[in-house]
Amino acid sequence: MIYWAWLSWAIPLLGVPFVPVVSRISGRLRGWFAVAASGAGMAAALYGAATFARGGTEGLTLWFPSLSVTLQVEVDQLSVLVSAFVSFVSFLVVVYSLGYMKDEPGQTRYYSLILLFVGSMMGLVMSGNLIQFYFFWELVGVCSALLIAFWTDRPAARKAGMKAFVVTRLGDSSLLIAVIFIAAVFGTTSFDAILGPGGIQTLGAGTIFALGLLMFIGAMGKSAQVPLHVWLPDAMEGPTTVSALIHAATMVNAGVYLMLRMYPVITLPQLAGSLTTVILGVGLLSALVGGACAMAADDIKRVLAYSTISQLGLMFAAIGLGSLAAGAYQMISQGLFKALAFLAAGSVITALGTREIDRMGGLARSLKYTYVGFLVSMLAMSGLPPLVGFWSKDAILAFASGAGAPQTALLLAAFALTALYSFRALLRVFHGKPSAEGSPPESPPAMLVPIVVLVLSVLAAWVILQSQPLLSSTDWIPGAQTLAESLLVLAAFAGVAYYAFLQNYQRTVSGIRSSGVLRTGQGLLHEGLGFDRAYAALYSGLLKPMSAAASRLQTGLIEFNMGLVLLVSAALFALFALGVL
Repeated sequence: MIYWAWLSWAIPLLGVPFVPVVSRISGRLRGWFAVAASGAGMAAALYGAATFARGGTEGLTLWFPSLSVTLQVEVDQLSVLVSAFVSFVSFLVVVYSLGYMKDEPGQTRYYSLILLFVGSMMGLVMSGNLIQFYFFWELVGVCSALLIAFWTDRPAARKAGMKAFVVTRLGDSSLLIAVIFIAAVFGTTSFDAILGPGGIQTLGAGTIFALGLLMFIGAMGKSAQVPLHVWLPDAMEGPTTVSALIHAATMVNAGVYLMLRMYPVITLPQLAGSLTTVILGVGLLSALVGGACAMAADDIKRVLAYSTISQLGLMFAAIGLGSLAAGAYQMISQGLFKALAFLAAGSVITALGTREIDRMGGLARSLKYTYVGFLVSMLAMSGLPPLVGFWSKDAILAFASGAGAPQTALLLAAFALTALYSFRALLRVFHGKPSAEGSPPESPPAMLVPIVVLVLSVLAAWVILQSQPLLSSTDWIPGAQTLAESLLVLAAFAGVAYYAFLQNYQRTVSGIRSSGVLRTGQGLLHEGLGFDRAYAALYSGLLKPMSAAASRLQTGLIEFNMGLVLLVSAALFALFALGVL
């Protein structure tokens, strides 16, 4: 029996009901218990990664006897690698929480939800069948919504939590339809069966495309891809630790992981590249939209939120270009440097009590460790060699170069935006004239230690990753042209950011204010290019009237309503029986 594959997600989940018990003993012990539970799960996952020799699927018992669904774990190169990464980042975030959340009320609820969140994501990664996968998929969504709305006394937080829940339900419904169809057709949802020779590939090309598209829509919702991305910027109303988990280790990576797990289906020859073309298009669009909106955001957490949309777009672009390895590499590298960025941002917010970039500045001297953390994260995100982000970014660029000039140009544009918003945030927050009075204090050790560990990870993780069989490839060694293009874009737009946002910031602000076009463009970017407004118009113009019309049919009498339902059902049955429908 592969014990570590079960323990890596069972330990955090089993720890959830014990958090209230430990809390009654000691409030301080409550946080350390969560650290111990997440640490034990991480130890199991890291042990599995260190000792992994060959893959396999292992079933424990019937989970849903009526559906003949077995509780399974899928142990292969992908699940082993991703489980080690998820558990490692999650553990560091829980440790960071000891300092960041120490004075917050509701910590019993917080640590219970955090362990449930981590255990659910680990369960999703290790799932051996689609029904089990979907169960944990929904748990991850519910946990994220509750954690986003953690500060229940804030209307914005409650609204953001509800928005995340509703928007991701659109994608979840699409995935559920695909799962039900697969279960009905094959009588099983085991990954081994449906991805094997007698599985999905035996269906017609149109059916495979429809199934793949349904799954991709599900991935778009969870991984915040345009146009289902609107929940992610508002999710910043939750604690920064929750933001770090959602953006780096859990929620948004679930959709990418689904595409990686179903990669043999979306690249079947019968599809002739039709589905990968859709994935590539959505990924590139998301990379550009997220990068452009990050350029205009004034809230440091919203800058990072939009950058996550952009970086996730690069993962989908890699998958659409035909590289599972590049997509997986980008997921892990983004998780490391984005977790570092959020934890460093949390340190700044704790020190200053604000998230507004314009109320920051000149913090490099007073927050030295935090500055190093944020600097390394921004450099990695921009793709500076040999940091971890460089290898995945240049690998994607190499695949785009092989696909054609348009793909290469769009990808380089996304890289240019990455350099601009990364250096804008770095320069405005840590350089220039200080906006705060006095010298803000550095964060406590509980918050700094995870930052230091992540700095070392971002600096050295590429050595470990390129030794992994799933990721080891000559594709990570960029050609001369690819290297020259990426470094030229990085240097050029880092220079633009330095000139516009540090040396001549007031002139840049004045230039935007004096130009109607630039001012309008900035306004559009501030409101996320109007996606929220479009959804609000759709709701007011269509969904709300439909809801009002439906409500007028309600009499308040359950007997009448049930009788109406039965009458309509009987009429439909009769029409079917007579062959009318």
